[in-house]
Amino acid sequence: MAHDIQVTPQRWTPKGETLVEKEGRTPLTVWSGIPGEASTVKVVHEGNNLTRALWVRARPPSPHRVTPQCEKYEACGGCPLMHLNAEGQEAMRREVVNEALRQEGMGSVHVGAFHASPDGLEDFRYVVKLGIDRSPHDKIRVGGWGRRDRRVVPIPLCHVAAPVMNKTMKSLAHYIIELDIQPFDFETGRGVLRAAVLRASRTNNEVLITLVAGRFTRALNELAEKVVQGVSEVVGVWVHINDTNSNTIFLRDDDTGTLGIKPLEGKETIEETVGGVTYRIGPGDFFQTNPSVAEILYARTIERLELDDQDSVVDLYCGVGGFALQAAKHAGFVVGVEELDGAVVRARNAARYNRLNAEFHSGVVSNVLPELARRLKGVGPVITVNPARRGLEEGVVDQIVAMAPRRVAYVSCHPVTLARDLRLFRDRGMSVGEIEMFDMFPNTPHVECLVTLDAPPSQAPTRRAPRRRVVR
Repeated sequence: MAHDIQVTPQRWTPKGETLVEKEGRTPLTVWSGIPGEASTVKVVHEGNNLTRALWVRARPPSPHRVTPQCEKYEACGGCPLMHLNAEGQEAMRREVVNEALRQEGMGSVHVGAFHASPDGLEDFRYVVKLGIDRSPHDKIRVGGWGRRDRRVVPIPLCHVAAPVMNKTMKSLAHYIIELDIQPFDFETGRGVLRAAVLRASRTNNEVLITLVAGRFTRALNELAEKVVQGVSEVVGVWVHINDTNSNTIFLRDDDTGTLGIKPLEGKETIEETVGGVTYRIGPGDFFQTNPSVAEILYARTIERLELDDQDSVVDLYCGVGGFALQAAKHAGFVVGVEELDGAVVRARNAARYNRLNAEFHSGVVSNVLPELARRLKGVGPVITVNPARRGLEEGVVDQIVAMAPRRVAYVSCHPVTLARDLRLFRDRGMSVGEIEMFDMFPNTPHVECLVTLDAPPSQAPTRRAPRRRVVR
């Protein structure tokens, strides 16, 4: 049975809850708590290994506490720090990053500047992922996945999504329900839709929708047509088939590096201009959720790399050309590596469109690096990495160090794997610079980090970088 108790949370968890630990007692997590704030909390679950509670009140409340503006704050759980002001959110992220470094014996690394989101704590998000299921009353639901399970929570107004995203979400949910497009059931093979991924351009407000379906039906064509007609900003609708029993949204073909997408309506790409470079983004492509922060991140990365036209730059996990195209404005030779074939095609197109001297290769990073190491032997390249949350795959740190880079810029959205990989670089002789934080995901515990690593002074290049003529 639920009951109230008095506690004072001691620290943050990586998921943005707070933790209460007492010797001889089961650890307690508090949703909406703040470390050091003496609070009344309601216990909602008592387990053998963990007890869960919801914050009720505090007297006095923390100076960082604010009232969450979203009525779905607790049920959705997508913004676990919405009860904190901007100063409180920054402090939380500093604690998480420093704790991750301490756990890896990297506590001496300095965590420096924090770059706030220029768009503030609302209306900044230009990527939204929606789920589709059925309610207990057997009604179709479209919304975000809930805090404690995979049940969908309808969100009529998402405070962190850009206005055009809210407009598109409402229209898409309306037509899914109107056309009675059923959620896909893996066990029975019945139903159609599993999810939808919406991406908008901050530059021109254009929206690209990728429907994720368990199977294809003509109803998806009708849905795409209605949404394009109903929302003028929607310029393209595509579909990706995923009939597996997995929470993974997109399935990549390991042999071809493709996602298996099919056009339903309109264009394949939208354009986003960041740092003077126009990127082309297609279905399933990775690009930063918060373009206003991406602009700051790209600028700081290039500044810290200190590039000139004698430099050779390798951008690993480059997506549609993220850091590579920015570096190409300064360096003599730039090459990007990305697993997804479609993203590589769009990166090449963007290089031509922007008249930048960059080349791009499709493949798994660990498979492509040996050939790049041969081409760049003795050059002392500059390397940028922006891996997924899992960090660098086993062996990639050794491959990078073997290329004798002059400098490495590591961008990460997951402090735990970042700290692990920084320790590996340090153990192989590279010096770790200051970490900068970027508020790419306001109201969440996630933070984008940038750190540069330098080679030992004795590791000097023995030859000049290769050259490529500018693509016209």
